[in-house]
Amino acid sequence: MKKLVLAVLAIIVMAGLGFAQGAEMKVKLGLETQNSVINQWNNVTGTNNGIAAAAEILFSAGDTVKIGPGFGVSFSRDAKFPDYEKAYGISESISMIPIYVTMEINPIKAAPGVFFKGNIGCVIATVSETNPYNLLIGPTDTISSHYGGIYYGLGAGYEFPFGLFFDALYNWNTLFVDSVVGTYGKLTISAGYKFNL
Repeated sequence: MKKLVLAVLAIIVMAGLGFAQGAEMKVKLGLETQNSVINQWNNVTGTNNGIAAAAEILFSAGDTVKIGPGFGVSFSRDAKFPDYEKAYGISESISMIPIYVTMEINPIKAAPGVFFKGNIGCVIATVSETNPYNLLIGPTDTISSHYGGIYYGLGAGYEFPFGLFFDALYNWNTLFVDSVVGTYGKLTISAGYKFNL
């Protein structure tokens, strides 16, 4: 799984660099607020706050539009369980790797630093579960499962002339878990820096 993710990332980066003359790279780190899981995916109703990072390569597609590939990591965060389940040592953590295409639009001439953005792509989710009383996985064992899905998001931000920027993005991750479809939504507030390539 890790080799596949790295291979896809390498292809995206090389393609972006090949087509993006005068491109820019944005690198950012952000806080993801407490999240919710719809349809009782894996019997989880939500997760704690988490940290996320992303890198995007953008090139001009017009006077006000930039487009390019992106790659992110939502680092592992704990799921919320009822107190009685925590007392029995039951725990679960979730991490996400979105690989996507991003588009930025700067439509306000009087405020060129303001931008709106949208992302769409795929996501790989890793769920690690510890359940000392689950006879299927054995006492005190932890198992990790990987799931794929669709990733998309909408947001806005502000970029200063010297390269520093801030953005806020709400994204949805539609995951296919066996015969169940779950939607994992979260708000990410990030700060980053733009590098000219």
